[in-house]
Amino acid sequence: MKPFELYEQYQKQSEGVAKARRQYDEKVAEAKRKVAELKVRLDEVVTLEITTGANKTRDKAQIRKEIEQAEKDVVHAEEERKAAYAYFAGPGGSIKRSDVVQAWLKDYLPTVRAEELVPIKERIEQGQHIILSALYDFFQLEHDYNDITSAVKELDEAAHNFGEQPTRFAIDNPFQIHLVWDGQKFTRDLGFVGDYKEMPRHATYYDKSCVIKGGAK
Repeated sequence: MKPFELYEQYQKQSEGVAKARRQYDEKVAEAKRKVAELKVRLDEVVTLEITTGANKTRDKAQIRKEIEQAEKDVVHAEEERKAAYAYFAGPGGSIKRSDVVQAWLKDYLPTVRAEELVPIKERIEQGQHIILSALYDFFQLEHDYNDITSAVKELDEAAHNFGEQPTRFAIDNPFQIHLVWDGQKFTRDLGFVGDYKEMPRHATYYDKSCVIKGGAK
């Protein structure tokens, strides 16, 4: 398989962007965790004040101040994350999804087809021509043997009629299509190759080195 370099570069870029995004997500999550922890501490101080009667005004004020700052930190972290996401979606992601698509359509796809599909097509066409040529020879020979086959059939009929033999025999043209071609089997083999991406056991694989150069004129 031919490497798709721009796609590979895009994947590496995406991995870097994903890592950076996780870092900003973690900052937001950490800021929110700090707010939650401070609120738990405040609840504990309030509960202690209620249950013991101790004066915790200073402690509560300090924790509330810390909560206020922590909530501001959450807002700042979310703003930074939003800005980072916008950057990665824009100039921070120098290779865009559309760049990869256009590279596929305008460069990669035509190149792969020219380098790999065209030779395959040529082999298929040559294989079709070889089959057609063999079938052409077959039908020519079938035609050539029609007269002698008919003559022997007449002799077989006469030999039976005059008691020279007890029965009529099947006098066939030596060339019968079912002896050389099984269209249904070929169709099944095509399906097997397409489904399983391997050659049938009874078939011989011929690679591109077996292509016949030139051909009949």
